[in-house]
Amino acid sequence: MESMAVKSRGFTLMELMIVVAIIMILAAVGFSNYVFSLKKSRDAARKSDFATIAKGLEAFANDFTVYPDDDGSGKIKACGADTALTACVWGDDAMKVLIGGNYQTYLSKIPKDPVDGQYYYYKKTTGGFELYAGLENISDPNYSEVAVSCGTNVNCSYTLTQAGVK
Repeated sequence: MESMAVKSRGFTLMELMIVVAIIMILAAVGFSNYVFSLKKSRDAARKSDFATIAKGLEAFANDFTVYPDDDGSGKIKACGADTALTACVWGDDAMKVLIGGNYQTYLSKIPKDPVDGQYYYYKKTTGGFELYAGLENISDPNYSEVAVSCGTNVNCSYTLTQAGVK
C-alpha cells in the first residue's frame, strides 16, 4: 500500500507568533510617536497662550503705564475695578477692568495650561513681567527648568518675559 501524504493547510503556530510579534512592535512604535506628538502639541499651545497673555499684559500696561501686580501665588491681579483689582483665575475669568463706569477687556478669556494639575505662573518684575509654564518635551530648544512650581511635582521649564523667551 502506498502511504498518502497529508498536506496541511493554514499557518503554523510559529508563523502566527512571528506575525503577532511584528504587529506588536509596529503598534508600540506608533503609540510612542503618538504620545510624543501630543506632548509637542500641548507645548505649542502653551507658547501660543503666552503670546496671547503677553498681548493682554502689554495692553494693560499701555493704559496703566505699569504691568499688573501678581498675587504672590502666580495669578495676575487685573480683574475687577481699577481701584481694587483682584487676581484673575486661569481659564475662567476675562481679564477686564472697570474704568470710569466702563469695562476695558484685555483678554476675553485667560488661557490655562492644557494639562490638569499644571498651571501657568505670572510674576511682576521691576522692569515688567515673567510668565512660566512647564514644558513636556525636554528636547525643546526653549526648555530650561527654573525654581518655580507649575503644578504638583512639575517645575516650570519655559519662561516668557516682556523682552521675549528667557
